[in-house]
Amino acid sequence: MEIQYLLASIFLVVGILIYSLKSKFEKSRQNSKPQEVKTDPGKKINCQEQLIPISIYFGTQQGTAARFAKQLSEEGKEHGFLTTEVDLNEVEFDQEMKKGKFGIFCMATHGEGDPTDNAKKFISWLQEPQLSLKDFNFTVFGLGNRQYEHYNKIGRLTNNLLEKQNAIRFYKYGEGDANSTLEDDFIDWKKDLWNVLKELIHPTPQSSTFKLVKSNKEEINFDQTLQGQFQYQTKQFLKAKYCQVVSITQLRQNQQDGSTLQIIFDTGREGIEYKTAMNLGVYPENNDEQILEIANYLGENLKTIYTLELLEETNKAKLPFPSPLSVKKILKHFLDFNGQLMKNTLTKLAKISIDDEKVRNYLLHLTTEEGKKEFQQMVDEQKTTIFQLIQRNNIKLNLAQFIELCPRISPRLFTIASSNIKSPQQLEIADSLLIDDLSDGTQKIGLCSQYFLNIQQRLLQGESVKVRVDFRESNFKLPDDPNKSIIMIGPGTGIAPFIGFLQEREIFLQNQAQKQNEYILYFGCKHENGDFIYKDQLREFQRRKIIDKFYTAFSRDQEKKIYVQDLLKHNSEELFNLIINDKVVIYICGSTNMGNSVQHLIKEILIKYSNWSEHEAEERIENMQKQKFLIKELW
Repeated sequence: MEIQYLLASIFLVVGILIYSLKSKFEKSRQNSKPQEVKTDPGKKINCQEQLIPISIYFGTQQGTAARFAKQLSEEGKEHGFLTTEVDLNEVEFDQEMKKGKFGIFCMATHGEGDPTDNAKKFISWLQEPQLSLKDFNFTVFGLGNRQYEHYNKIGRLTNNLLEKQNAIRFYKYGEGDANSTLEDDFIDWKKDLWNVLKELIHPTPQSSTFKLVKSNKEEINFDQTLQGQFQYQTKQFLKAKYCQVVSITQLRQNQQDGSTLQIIFDTGREGIEYKTAMNLGVYPENNDEQILEIANYLGENLKTIYTLELLEETNKAKLPFPSPLSVKKILKHFLDFNGQLMKNTLTKLAKISIDDEKVRNYLLHLTTEEGKKEFQQMVDEQKTTIFQLIQRNNIKLNLAQFIELCPRISPRLFTIASSNIKSPQQLEIADSLLIDDLSDGTQKIGLCSQYFLNIQQRLLQGESVKVRVDFRESNFKLPDDPNKSIIMIGPGTGIAPFIGFLQEREIFLQNQAQKQNEYILYFGCKHENGDFIYKDQLREFQRRKIIDKFYTAFSRDQEKKIYVQDLLKHNSEELFNLIINDKVVIYICGSTNMGNSVQHLIKEILIKYSNWSEHEAEERIENMQKQKFLIKELW
């Protein structure tokens, strides 16, 4: 009897346990259904069955912000997030940002505190009244240069405007200085980014974005209408046009201190229109010897044709370039393997070198604080390229990995040195060749410089050569008021836009009986009989009174160095009178250091002759810039 009672008790307890566990299981199963996604950064988001997209938006002019966005997108995928880099010029802002999602912004500042061309619409949209982004989560990294007056203005403006529109910043604002520590600033800013996002979003591992597949199809023609989504620099490349090179000649009297080439393009034949002092973007190509060397190292035949296939199931996934395309054209047109090494590249190479612990540890060491000096020596002094680093360390990789490692080739920008009124069928630029003498006795020639030198040789051999180019707007425009005098300050190749200005004045004066204003030019270089570019043309302008006053500074032709700033200081009273009476527009073109020095001198002159305070002088200069009476184009 006791045994029967005992067994009955056991069965009763087991039954209760089973019922209890079943109830808990049913409740748990109900709770495991997808929950409504909320973007409050104070709460963790349940996304086990729903991936939340993270868009990495970029505002870029030269491609650096786009490169950082791509890096973040790649890192996000490695951490299991659904990340995509997005060109701000292609965004339907109301549809994307009002619905509540996550956005990371890489925002460069262009020129004198302006948004980049592809970010202008976005900044304008953000400033609309009564725009509510209360469900949008964001963070911003700004790219600037401390040599410029408006350091990181657009990064800061983006952050402030998003907050003003009630968007929620889920991660700290950051910014970097392109003059010195940009990549280190970027690395420091993003070090906790993914951990913070993991607290908010449950990530799911993802695969690579594309794969290479050998193809028997014919190569694609770049000038055809191409379908598909491409990375930013590739998209810009595909929009560009081919323009025939007429001639390439030397502008210097001798090449003892360097070389400056005059490149003339035939725009009439291609039906291309341009504006005086506009910027011309030239897409350089890698030379054939390097291409062959790299193809052999990768075990590829230059004639092999590949098709790229997307692996991501999203319409925002971007291809690095169109296909089908041969190995030769991939290496020639799209991969910048001569540019400056980035620490992100070393991190990627370390992952590829996982089987070689010594190489892996060395590469990772270069990315640390302890390896910073060694890395800077490699970049600044040795000018080591991606491919050189791969070769030296005998790193084995394939073409797809090499494509992922290399940034896309960016256009090199030049201010046009001709007038579209005088020469509508031709335009010209001046390129001061970038040639570095290295400690091992060799030379490193910049990609575009090497490209133009190769074209020069081909022209001498009778070849016809076309170059892929596009056009960018410039702040340099002659004043609408014909009574305004202009002061042009342009040492070295900074003289380029003023050649166009003077050509236009030449035509104007042919039809004008009397001058209404003055054209004053300040030019500087090292030697009058060395690097005085456009010397004969400028002296002729001076002789014919196209230039009313021409001041030259040849810094190395006497014991004490003289620069354009010294000439301006000597003529400070004349400059002050023109400014104070609103009779002048001042244009400054050239190096950032020179431009900042000239602006500082203008402030000193205003203080000296007007007895204004420093703040009052700075306000006057700021107003001059707003009214386009002081215009700078610096690099």
